[in-house]
Amino acid sequence: MANLVITIDGPAASGKSTIARMLAERLGASFLDTGAMYRAVTLAAMQAGVDMSDEEKLLGILETKKFQFAAKEGKMTVSIDGVDVTEQIRRQEVTANARHIASAAKIREKLVQMQRQFAANEEKIVTEGRDQGTAAFPNADIKFFLDADITERAKRRKAELQSKGSSESMEQIQRAIEERDKSDESRAVGPLRPADDAIVVDTTDLTIEQVVEKLLCCVEEKKRKSTAVLRTPYGENAKSAEKEIGSCFRRNDNVKNSADSAVKSKKPKMRWFRFARWCCKIFCRVFFRMRVYGRENVPDKGAFVLVSNHQSFLDPLFCGVYLKMPMYFLARDTLFANRFFGWLISSVNTIPVKRGEADLSAMKKIIGKLKEGNGVCLFPEATRTSDGKIAPFKPGFGLLCRRGEAAVVPVVIDGAFECWPRHKKIFSPGSEITICYGKAIPAEQVKNMSDRTLAEVLTDTLRRMQTKSRIKHGKKPYNY
Repeated sequence: MANLVITIDGPAASGKSTIARMLAERLGASFLDTGAMYRAVTLAAMQAGVDMSDEEKLLGILETKKFQFAAKEGKMTVSIDGVDVTEQIRRQEVTANARHIASAAKIREKLVQMQRQFAANEEKIVTEGRDQGTAAFPNADIKFFLDADITERAKRRKAELQSKGSSESMEQIQRAIEERDKSDESRAVGPLRPADDAIVVDTTDLTIEQVVEKLLCCVEEKKRKSTAVLRTPYGENAKSAEKEIGSCFRRNDNVKNSADSAVKSKKPKMRWFRFARWCCKIFCRVFFRMRVYGRENVPDKGAFVLVSNHQSFLDPLFCGVYLKMPMYFLARDTLFANRFFGWLISSVNTIPVKRGEADLSAMKKIIGKLKEGNGVCLFPEATRTSDGKIAPFKPGFGLLCRRGEAAVVPVVIDGAFECWPRHKKIFSPGSEITICYGKAIPAEQVKNMSDRTLAEVLTDTLRRMQTKSRIKHGKKPYNY
């Protein structure tokens, strides 16, 4: 096996192939494009006229044909029976049929073996695919999982296809990506999901170069400090991150007046907070037509986490302004660059967090606030919606809820997307905004739920709440 194995997984058009290739070049490593392997078998089956639903015949193609894969000049070259097919496997019809190969258990098992054989002959390797960190190389040195908003991924794929002369519409491309995601996530063998110890990076608002730089920083940190916790708590158990955070709090309990005790910040200055909240209520009443339901579902005391969909920049205000308890919020650290604005949002309990990486400092602060019995507002979609729909929640927040011993309250915001969508520079006054607080999930029940189960339950709950709210107010519900 190679001395350094880096896996990069992710859904279609998340940028993993380009980024993996660039990262390999920067590290002087070989690039393993596993998608090329699946496409090669697909092409051979198509050339032989094999039924794509017949797994035994597909397996026969893999066993009788001679496939060769080699790392050459920053890319993977592919040949079938001595014929170079590196360009042919990129044809659209091959891409469309590759899902049949990816879903065939026996073929997938054989290809995973071939991937490991490829790695055994290389000193350093960067490999990308759907199951590299979970199935092919579960003991990889560093695992990444790249993700992006579905609309952004469709835009990227359209630009790629246009450069090759394709005229497919955005709707067709997005539908194809959604179908591929569903197929990848639901298949029995090697399903698409982040490894428990993967670093999850949202590439929606990042350039390719910015993503590569982030990944390089993680690799360099790994080299400098091999025992450092580099992995963000996405996945079902997130045991490594949970252990690290737990140890931090145990040190706090045992060492009084230590530097780490800074995570237990002072109680908010209630007068200023109440004044700011009063100003925000006036703002909402002047500029919007507000409807608020279910406030009785939010606990009056004790730790809780508001889990909300993310439609606009105004969402934190909408979530907390009508509640009695002071709330704590998260915001990306770049918003604190402006000295005045940074001071302002800090004064109303906003915690800066580094986007796209494991910010253990911010996580410890959040857990500290929950342990003090406060409320925290989270947006697990990780980015604002581009179409009003609720995207599947990233599962990392379950760790915070468990460690903070917090109840979870689902919150749906509707109307904020129409009021202030991503492409507009300012909101539309007079918009109808609906806030609905659902029934809380008790802390005891949250403790017994895996991160992924909690994320899936809340995604489904908020979608149903959103649908019910839109029907109630005469709006067409979104199609999930």
